[in-house]
Amino acid sequence: MPKCLRCGTELPVNEEGVAPVLCDRCAGRATGRARSSMNYAMLSQFPATTMLIAINLAVYSGMLLAGGWGSVMNFGPDLTFHWGANVGPYTLSGDYWRLVTAGFVHGNILHFAMNMWCLWSLGQLSERLFGSSVTAAIYLLTGVGGALLSVGINPMRSEVGASGAVFGIAGAILSGIKFGKVSVGAAQRRQIFSSLIMFVIFNLSFGMLPGIDNVCHMGGLASGLLFGAPLAIAAASDRKSIEWATIALATLVLVGLGSWTVESHEHVSQLAAGQMDLQRGQIAGAIQHLQRAVTSGPKDFRAHGLLGNAYDLNRQQDLAIAEYQTTLQLNPSLDEVKQRLEELQGVTAAPSQK
Repeated sequence: MPKCLRCGTELPVNEEGVAPVLCDRCAGRATGRARSSMNYAMLSQFPATTMLIAINLAVYSGMLLAGGWGSVMNFGPDLTFHWGANVGPYTLSGDYWRLVTAGFVHGNILHFAMNMWCLWSLGQLSERLFGSSVTAAIYLLTGVGGALLSVGINPMRSEVGASGAVFGIAGAILSGIKFGKVSVGAAQRRQIFSSLIMFVIFNLSFGMLPGIDNVCHMGGLASGLLFGAPLAIAAASDRKSIEWATIALATLVLVGLGSWTVESHEHVSQLAAGQMDLQRGQIAGAIQHLQRAVTSGPKDFRAHGLLGNAYDLNRQQDLAIAEYQTTLQLNPSLDEVKQRLEELQGVTAAPSQK
């Protein structure tokens, strides 16, 4: 009887007198190793996509550990906030890093799985066309572009997810295929272009459902379309200096748009962030935000009233009295403020006991 070349187990012979080289157990191990080698080779072939998915997975795993297994289908707003959600009032009032971190935070397992599936497919194509470093830059830049448009349109919005960056990669590929100099044949260009157009149409249509931030999708897509062509031309020229100059220019454009957006929404974002800090019991943070809100909107009685409340909770009675007085000068009809002001004035006017 023939024996397995690896373990020596006797092997069955078929009707034609032919026996396999390895037994089923050894063959299974060899196949598994071969499959693992293929998977490793694929991961190493697309390092940017692999790295981006790994970061997303690490953040999701951390949130799962922090929130418990009961949160797998829905991470609450407090958890996503602490892990870097793009919360408009905070982002526009100084937490600019949230424009980046929001692209790695997800709301639940379905949200995470769908975005990672799309990222794996589009990321591989992007790395083939643009290279790994450019693909990583596209993800970050277009993710910021989507997040910035989201809170620029609605400064009260809170958004998370990689979908803005995924749309950005799709837009960059579309722009690069159409206008850039990429080494792809005409037939393959048409196939990629038509497939991505269908992807964009379907997902933007799906994004009209409640709870989905389609504005972020459109911001990412627009950013990708804008940056894709010059990046494709730079990649085709094989001159890294042109690629990095294009990325630097795109970064400056986003910084300029971000500065304009922050300035446009300064008062409303500082006021909202201060109010949210009061609700969360973060009195020191509330005072900082509301001081800026009073500076940017000195005639807004709400800002003065909230700042007076924050001083009051912080036991800064003299400052609270001054803000409550200003509030009533701007809006004398606020009975609760009148009552609290009288209480504070009565306390400060009472003689001290020896």
